[in-house]
Amino acid sequence: MKSYPRTALLAWLTLIVAGAWWIARHTEFSNDLTAFLPASGSRTEQSLVEHLRSGTASRTMLIALEGAEPAKLAQASRALAAVLQADRRFDFVTNGADEHTRAARELVIRNRYLLSPAVEEARFGEASLRRALEANLDQLASLSGLAFKAILARDPTGELRRIGEASAQGAPATRHGVWFSPDGERALLLAETAASGMDASRQQDALDAVVRAMPDRGLRMLVSGPGTFAASIRAAIERDARWLSGIAGALVVLILVLVYRSPRTVALSALPVLTGLIAGVAAVSLIFGSVHGITLAFGVTLIGEAVDYPSYVFAQRRPEEPVLQTLGRVWPTLRLAALTTVFGSLALLLSSLQGLSQLGILSMVGVLTAALVTRWVLPILAPGAKAPPPRAMPFSLIGVGLVLRRGAWFAWVLLAAALVFVASQRHRIWDDDIGHLSPLPEDARLMDQKLRGDLHAPDAGYLLTLAGASREAVLASSERVALVLEEGVRQGLLQGFDAASRYLPSEQTQMRRRAALPDSGTLRLSLAKAQRGLPYREDAFAPFLRDVEAARSGPLLRFEDLHGTGLDLKVSSLLLSQRGEWTAFISLRGVRDKAGLHALTERLPPEAHASFLDLKATSDRLIGGYRAQALSLAGVGALAIAVLLFVGMRDLGSAFRVMVPVYAAIAMTVACLLLLGEGLSLFHLVSLLLVLGVGLNYALFFNRAELGSESERETSLALSVCFLTTLSAFGCLATSRIPVLSAIGLTVSIGSALSLLNAMVLGRAGARSSASA
Repeated sequence: MKSYPRTALLAWLTLIVAGAWWIARHTEFSNDLTAFLPASGSRTEQSLVEHLRSGTASRTMLIALEGAEPAKLAQASRALAAVLQADRRFDFVTNGADEHTRAARELVIRNRYLLSPAVEEARFGEASLRRALEANLDQLASLSGLAFKAILARDPTGELRRIGEASAQGAPATRHGVWFSPDGERALLLAETAASGMDASRQQDALDAVVRAMPDRGLRMLVSGPGTFAASIRAAIERDARWLSGIAGALVVLILVLVYRSPRTVALSALPVLTGLIAGVAAVSLIFGSVHGITLAFGVTLIGEAVDYPSYVFAQRRPEEPVLQTLGRVWPTLRLAALTTVFGSLALLLSSLQGLSQLGILSMVGVLTAALVTRWVLPILAPGAKAPPPRAMPFSLIGVGLVLRRGAWFAWVLLAAALVFVASQRHRIWDDDIGHLSPLPEDARLMDQKLRGDLHAPDAGYLLTLAGASREAVLASSERVALVLEEGVRQGLLQGFDAASRYLPSEQTQMRRRAALPDSGTLRLSLAKAQRGLPYREDAFAPFLRDVEAARSGPLLRFEDLHGTGLDLKVSSLLLSQRGEWTAFISLRGVRDKAGLHALTERLPPEAHASFLDLKATSDRLIGGYRAQALSLAGVGALAIAVLLFVGMRDLGSAFRVMVPVYAAIAMTVACLLLLGEGLSLFHLVSLLLVLGVGLNYALFFNRAELGSESERETSLALSVCFLTTLSAFGCLATSRIPVLSAIGLTVSIGSALSLLNAMVLGRAGARSSASA
C-alpha cells in the first residue's frame, strides 16, 4: 500500500500526457453527417452512402449573382469564373459561356459519330441524306441560318443537334452569353471543388475563395451545394460546442463553489471530468481514426455525468474525515452507479452507425476513467481535514420524498397515463427523417432548391442505380435503361434524366456506330445523288466526307479523352468504383409520377441490377432499421444492468426497487417529448440511455440513505449538487441550434428531473429507519 499513491499518480499523469499527445498529433476532427448514416447494408446502400460522402456530386457548388441589370451581372459572372478557373481549389468552373464550354464542344464535334444515338447505316444512304439536305435548306432560310451555316458543311446529317437534344434536356436559360435564371434576376455559375464535399475545412476554404473573388461588392452572392452546407454545419457545431461547453462549465463551477466554498475542492472535482474527456477523445481517435464534431460536442454531457462522482464523495464527506475514508463508505454504491452507466452505453458501442459507436466509446471510456480517477487519484490530491464543510441545503430530499410518498399512488397514475398516451401515439412516436438532424435553416434549403431549379440540376430525391463488374458493363446497362427512361419522358412520368453513357458510350455501342459509317467512296456517291437538284456547291460537304472517314478509321472515345473538358467530371459524378465493383447513377429530373416510374423500372433487364431509389424514403428506412437495432441493443444493455444490479446488491427486490423509478421516468420522458411535438430520433434514444445512467445513480444513492442519520444529510446534499450540475450542463445543450445536441439536452433535462422526483416518491430511502422505529 505504501507504493499506491506514487503508482496511482504516475498512472494518472501517464494517461493524461499520452492522451493529450495522441489527440494533438494524430486526431482529426470531422463534421461529416454521413457518419450517422449506415456503414453497412446492401451493395446499393453502401454505394449510395459512398456517393453522398465523396462522389463528384458532393463537390458541386452552385453560385448565383444578383442585384443588378443582366448585362452587369453577365460581366461579373465572366470575371468571377475567370478567377475561380485559375484557382487550384476548383477542378472545373463554368457559367455556360463559350470560353468555358469550348473544349467540350470541340470534343463532341470530333466524336459526334460515336456519341450520336441516331447513327445507323441507313442514315447515310441516299434517301436519308436527301431528306436531311432539304431540311437544312429550310433552316438556312430561318433567323438562325448564319449560325447554322458554319457547321452545316461538317454536319449535314445533324448529329450535333441530335446529341444536344439528348444531353441538354432543360439546359439553363442564357443571356448575354452566360447562364441566367429564367426571370433574368440572377447570373448562374457551377463549380466543382477539388476537395470532397464532406471535407468541411477545405470546403470552407473554397467558399472563402469564392467570396474574395466577388468582382463587385455592390452585388449579392448566393452560394449553395453539399460542400457549402458541410462548411456551415461545421461552423455551427464548433460554435455551439465551444459556447455551450463554456457556459455549462461555468455554471457547474459556480454551483460547486457555492456548495464547497473551497477553490481547491472545485478544482479537484474537475479532474475526473477532464481526464475522462481526454481519455474518451483519445480512445475514439485511436479506434476510428477521427473524431466527429458531434461526438466532441457530446463531451459536454460528461460534465453533467462525470462531475457527479467527486460530488458524491465531497458532498458526503463528514467533518474531520479523510477523503479515503469517505470513499470507503460510498465507493460500493458509486462503483455500481458508474458500471450501470457503462453498461447502458452498450447500445451505442455496438451500433452499426459509426457516429453512435463513437458516442458509445466516448461515454464508456470517459465515465469509467472519471470513476477510477475519483477512486484512486482524488484521495491523494484531495484536501485534508482542514477543508471547510460543504454548505448545507435548506431542505432534505429524503424528507421531502417521505412526504411525497404518501401520494405515491398519483405517481403510478401518471405512469399509467404516460404508458397509455405513448401507446396511443405509437404510429408517430419515431422520427426517422435524417433531414431533421441537419442544423441548416429552412431558408438555406429553399435557396438550394431554387438554384437547382434555375440550373435545371437533377432532383436530389430520386436516383436509379445500376451495378456491374466493370465500367464497360454499367455503361452498357445504362444505355439499355436509357431507352426505357426515354419512354417514361414521352409518357410524362418525368421531365428528363442524365446518364454517364450519354457522354461516354460503351465500347460496344461506339463500335456499332462506327461500323455503321460508310467508306468514303460509298458516302461520296450517295451524297452526290442526294445533292441533285439542290442549290449546294458540288464540294460543299468535303469537310463532312473527311470527318466521316476519320471517325470510321479513328479510335474509340475513352474516359481519358474527356479530361479537361468538364465532361470527365460529369461522368465521374455518375459512376462509382468501390472494392472492384462499379455503380452507375442515373439522376432523374422533374419526377411527376413516382409510382408510374417505379413500375416502368420494374421492366428493366435483370442483368442491369437496377434499383429505383427514393432517397428520402431510403434514408428513412435505413435509419428506421438502425433505430430498431439500437432498441434491441438497448434491451440487451438494460438486461445487463439488471443482472449487474442484482449481483451488486445481492437482492432481487432491492434491484427491482432501484430500477422501477428510473424506467418510470423514461416512460414519462417519452410522453413529455411527444406532448411537446417531438418525434423520437436515434439521438433521443441516446439521450434516454443517458437518463438511464443518471437516474440509476439517483436511485442507488437514495436506496442507501436512512432518515434521521448522517447519510440523510449527506445523500440529500450529494443528490442536490449532482442534479443541479446535470441540469446546468444538459439545459445548456437543449438550447443548441444543432438538432442532435438539442435533442440530447432536452431529453436528459426532462429525464433527470423526473428520475430525481421518481426516486424521491417511489424509492426506498428511509425504509430501514422507519422499520427500526
